[in-house]
Amino acid sequence: MGSAAPSRRTTLSALLASGLGAALTACGGPARSVGAGGTVTLRYFFWGDAIRAELINKCIAVFERDHPKIIVKSSFAAFDAFWQKLSTSAAGNPPDVMHVDYAWIRTLGEHGVLADLGDHSGSGSGSGKEIDASTLIPSMRTAGLLEDQRVALPLAQNAVSVQYDAAAYAKAGARPPSSRMGWDTYMEQCQAVTRHYKHRQFGMDNLGQNYLGLEVWLRQQGLRMWTEKGELGFGHDDLRHFLTKADTWRKEGALAGPDAVLESLPGYPISTYRAAAELQWDNQVGGRGTLRGSKLTLGTVPTDTGRPGIYAKPSMLISAAAKTPYLSEAAQFINFMINDPRVSKIVGTNLGMPPTTSQQSTSVASDPAVRQVQRYEKEVAATIAPTPPPPADGGASLNVYLQRTAEKLFYGRISVDQAVELYFDQAKVVLA
Repeated sequence: MGSAAPSRRTTLSALLASGLGAALTACGGPARSVGAGGTVTLRYFFWGDAIRAELINKCIAVFERDHPKIIVKSSFAAFDAFWQKLSTSAAGNPPDVMHVDYAWIRTLGEHGVLADLGDHSGSGSGSGKEIDASTLIPSMRTAGLLEDQRVALPLAQNAVSVQYDAAAYAKAGARPPSSRMGWDTYMEQCQAVTRHYKHRQFGMDNLGQNYLGLEVWLRQQGLRMWTEKGELGFGHDDLRHFLTKADTWRKEGALAGPDAVLESLPGYPISTYRAAAELQWDNQVGGRGTLRGSKLTLGTVPTDTGRPGIYAKPSMLISAAAKTPYLSEAAQFINFMINDPRVSKIVGTNLGMPPTTSQQSTSVASDPAVRQVQRYEKEVAATIAPTPPPPADGGASLNVYLQRTAEKLFYGRISVDQAVELYFDQAKVVLA
């Protein structure tokens, strides 16, 4: 469905609704002093598993050899547990350095949790400019910006693609998705897949139940999901047009219905052979293919306007706490993580595709799925847009509401007009 599992979105929504912001702003961490021998200890918190932790700790060992007066103490948690732990620690004793999800940048930044690294980043390193931001690839240079503040730096990047089973399309005599196709043309190919598999497998997962579907479609119309101020960048008629199209394509058999989504849980229609394609972040192609048990191919997104609609998204970012007493040292560590070629050699693409030219040149992938992503990102590099403004505080929960509203629409319980009104009524509440 979307770019993340339902449990991830549920966790974000719960925390967004919990009044976390007031707690985060209420108090900072206790004062800490420089240790014996003039050493500084940075506490570094990230999400992931034991494999990622082992790789990151290898990077930390390299950094500490280069910076003998800075010690980095790391800890990690699974994604959902990460946000619970961060919400607790940020209210009293925040980590000096932390990973941050794109959907949470505005929430944490506006509540004063994240340091403004603007005075510590620039072109080239030097006194007061510990972070060299000039190496960010062009499409990543806006990632981590919150209006006029630099509250994070991208650790990795990805882009939207259409992931599809090329063998399934070939057996159905259908042409694969491409940006050289309009949406109606591609939907005709999806119908051919659905007919071939007698509606047991649909040509594509329903992009109407996926906020990425709406976001990409809006961008292809010259609109955007969110403005720089964290307001919705589209109106009632825009959402009505999109949902009408998605519902029509579902009725014609091109897109899977809500049953395919529910029957596939906790997996995805593409992983349970209920859909032969989905709109998804490119770095998910290996994992989705593994779940499906067959290789998936990356295709460019169809468009009716000539605009690709895709943008460079930071798959994760790295930030410093506003309350850290060691901001200069934290900035040095952040610079190391995003720029040092040794990091990309150690970590590979565990975090995603490298976001800087200094690391891209040394990123060598042995995994065929990773090489496929690298080829795809080279293919779209000339047309991919820079990272747009981050979602509003509450934007993640609104994405979940869109999914649930679309489900009611596709079950025939409400009309398109009712779905539109429900969405914007909820937006008034969430974004108030």
